[in-house]
Amino acid sequence: MPAVVPVALLAAFLLASSAALQQRAAGRSSFATRADSAHAVPGIGLLAELVRDRLWVLGWLANISGFCVQAAALHLGSVAEVQPLMVCQLLFALPLGLIGTGRRMSPSAWWGAAGICGGLAALLSARGDLPASGGIDETRLVAAIAATVALAGLLVVISLGRPPAARAGLFGVAAGLFYALTAVLMKETTELLLTDGILHTAISWEGYALAAATASSLLLGQAAYASGPLAPTITAMNITNPVISYVLAVLLYGVPVPSTAGQLAGVTLGATLITAGVVLLARTPTLPRAGSQLP
Repeated sequence: MPAVVPVALLAAFLLASSAALQQRAAGRSSFATRADSAHAVPGIGLLAELVRDRLWVLGWLANISGFCVQAAALHLGSVAEVQPLMVCQLLFALPLGLIGTGRRMSPSAWWGAAGICGGLAALLSARGDLPASGGIDETRLVAAIAATVALAGLLVVISLGRPPAARAGLFGVAAGLFYALTAVLMKETTELLLTDGILHTAISWEGYALAAATASSLLLGQAAYASGPLAPTITAMNITNPVISYVLAVLLYGVPVPSTAGQLAGVTLGATLITAGVVLLARTPTLPRAGSQLP
């Protein structure tokens, strides 16, 4: 077995542990226990409360560790090898989220999660090759930022008054949109730093856009965790982030769309598996919402 495989799986496990821990902490926050939480949108106060929760801080440390291990995996292998394995975090996160609840995942939930992971792996494997070099169209980047903000805002508005599972899923999609945008802005800011130096980067709009996108993704992610069960939240994030990342890569960097028979077959298979997996998870009795089961 290549060394990259266990390292990538360890990264996926750490990120899944982070999601389970942070969802448990957010699920017992004062916002989650409010009587009107379904009709409210959490603000910076939720983050201020969570950073004082030891369980949430432990989840944050697991998140940082996961990213470091993922970087090590990318050093050992290619993106094409690592990213399909990273989607296994869904398989890890769902059972981890049940610890302390006295419940276990049903067979249909396992099959649903496996279908989504397999579908995402197929989609990631079917992508066209990245171009060796090339700049970004700044006008398109600004348009992508505006579209992300507008769509995420619309999802937040739609979530008002929805049942917990639907609300968590909508917040999860909104967070996934900003995760994908953050990756693009991080790439641009890093290249700006390496080519033009710290001073120019400090006064560039890309750096401030990166900070805003990062803060938005963090707040929306925690809002998703505080709003409902882990299953719809982590599923929405795991599907939205890679799919939108690829869409942005096509629109902003000229990454070719799948065109060969093998790539098109991979896209078709991936979409079919993801759809089937989502349907199975939707029909599974709602996994419990994290709250005060653990200290």
